[in-house]
Amino acid sequence: MFLQGCCPRELDYPCAPMKKLATTVPLILALVVVLSGCAAPGPSPEQQTREAEQQREAERQQADFRKGLPPVSNPGQGW
Repeated sequence: MFLQGCCPRELDYPCAPMKKLATTVPLILALVVVLSGCAAPGPSPEQQTREAEQQREAERQQADFRKGLPPVSNPGQGW
């Protein structure tokens, strides 16, 4: 690979600035991704309370539904 005008003495190898750029750009992108994930705000306390209430209500409805089912003979035995 020839990079003319970049490193006149080392035409077979990429220039040191190109190597640094090729290493630095992915590192910066990874850092931006990690920091943007950390900066994302979590759910508000009100939303957490609302989600917990919805979970409890869903569990209560599921328990009521199970109570309405006929009893099962030999539970865990399959058919």
